[in-house]
Amino acid sequence: ADLLEHVIAIRDATLKELSPKGRPPILVKISPDLTDEELADIVTTCMRLSVDGIVISNTTIQRPHGLLEQQVAMQEGGLSGPPLKNISTSIIQKVYRMTNGRLVIVGVGGVSSAEDAYDKIRAGASLIELYTALAYEGPALIRKIKIGLSELLQRDGFQSVQEAIGKDVFVSTSQDGMRN
Repeated sequence: ADLLEHVIAIRDATLKELSPKGRPPILVKISPDLTDEELADIVTTCMRLSVDGIVISNTTIQRPHGLLEQQVAMQEGGLSGPPLKNISTSIIQKVYRMTNGRLVIVGVGGVSSAEDAYDKIRAGASLIELYTALAYEGPALIRKIKIGLSELLQRDGFQSVQEAIGKDVFVSTSQDGMRN
């Protein structure tokens, strides 16, 4: 929390000196390897400090069951791509629920198709980030995902991505007790 408060203070002080029209957003990128308590602490701090968003997630040190190559499973370092997909999506749902959908969530981890992006959006992500699939499939992947995502939204009766955000997650509201 202290480091994040310091970063925000420096940004705000710099903006006062420069007088720009807008302020650069501050997003906190988290590990998928956090305990529920650590996750709750980070989310609470982000909300308290009015951070602009949270990026879920970085690479994992976990080795999910079923990795095809035992050699890969034994390597050290962060794992990205498809093995991270379900872990990341689950955390997106948790954070969306914890924040009642009030924090921008960037969904990262295992996105290689429109379906993957749509799963993260319905889990609560309002933005999607790709890396591993983009490295392997090239920039044409972005157009392919956009077209597929448009078809999925239309299939499910949504007019925009905004309407689909968090639709697979139930969150509390003070007005009607449930949302989505």
